[in-house]
Order: sequence, then C-alpha cells, then structure tokens
Amino acid sequence: MRRAIAAAMSRAKREIPHYYLSHRIDLQTAQDWLAATNAERPPDRRLLMGALLIRATVRALAKVPELNGRFEGGDYAPSETINCGMAVAMRGGGLIAPAIMDAGDKPLDDIMAAMRDLVARTRAGRLRNSEVTQGTLTISSLGESGVDALFGVIYPPQVALVGFGSPRPEPVAQDGTVAARVCVTATLAADHRVSDGRRGATFLAEIDRLLQEPETI
Repeated sequence: MRRAIAAAMSRAKREIPHYYLSHRIDLQTAQDWLAATNAERPPDRRLLMGALLIRATVRALAKVPELNGRFEGGDYAPSETINCGMAVAMRGGGLIAPAIMDAGDKPLDDIMAAMRDLVARTRAGRLRNSEVTQGTLTISSLGESGVDALFGVIYPPQVALVGFGSPRPEPVAQDGTVAARVCVTATLAADHRVSDGRRGATFLAEIDRLLQEPETI
C-alpha cells in the first residue's frame, strides 16, 4: 500500500505543476441547518457535514468545470460526469480514494447514502474497479484528526483535489460585533496546465456561497 501511494504521489509531484489556495468558510449557517434537519429524522437518515461539503463542491464545479476531468497522454479531457473521489483511511493502514460515481446527479440524501456505502465496501475490500480508476476530482478531509487545513497532492490523472480541515469555533466579525462561529478551512490543489489561481479562487468562493444557503444544496 505504501509503495503504491508513494509511486502515485511521486508521479504527481514530478509531472503536475501544482498550485495551492486556501479559504476560510463560515459553516455556522450550515451547521445550524444540519442540526435542525437531523432533529426531525431517525438516526439512519441523518446527514453528516461531510455530505454537505461534497454536495457543495460538486455543485461548484458547474461554475469552474475545468477542474473536473483527467490529464492523460499529454492532453486534458474534461468530464461531463462528476465521479467524486473520497479519501478513505484503510483499517490496515494506508489510504484509498474511491469515487462516488455520477455524484453530480445525486441529491444530498443520495450523497449521504453513497458515502456510507462506499466507506463500508472500501473497508470490506468490495470496491468496483470503476470506483477506483474513474474518479474525476477528489475530496479529502482530516476533520476528525483536528488539523486546521490540509494541502493535498493531486491524484493523477485528475487535475484537482479539495481538502477540508476540522470545523471549529473561531471569532468572526459580523454586523459590527465579534462572535464565535463554526468555520472550516477549505483548500484547493490544482493543475496549472488546466486552470489558474483566479479560476481556483472562483471555485472556492462558490463552495462558500453554496454553504451559506444549505437548504438549496
């Protein structure tokens, strides 16, 4: 596992001209909406913040579609289908990023169900080959580890990776006062052959905008 990861990441850093951006997102509105929504649901239908982050990221690709695709054989091929890779820690050690296939067509509840299913099958060793090989964008989160931010390495032949740190209360200035609000740092690692910092910034800003209106996601 470590040899396979090392080979893929060495290739990525050798061949892909990475650029990195980070953006702090106020999650308080999303957190409040999630708590109110889950209060009316049975435990097996409750949503996790991770599903909301994936849904917002997938929807933001409509504004910056060039971040969804694959760079192979010296050429970039954009993808109309969004197969969203999700980094999953293996029980025996190591990391794998199987994809939620056709994530762009899935509403929030279906994203949540796909997340649960994918994690369970990853740890049981029952992934489909397409889920491992056909991702078009990857999301990685180390929120459960308590880190502020992560700056990932793009998984080739993809051209972007979105990272989310740990949501935590932070002082935020709002309407002339300072209050503690739950925030998260979102990061983007992107391929400079396909996009640039201005487009990457537009993408992170769109994720932020969508998370301020969680009921519309």
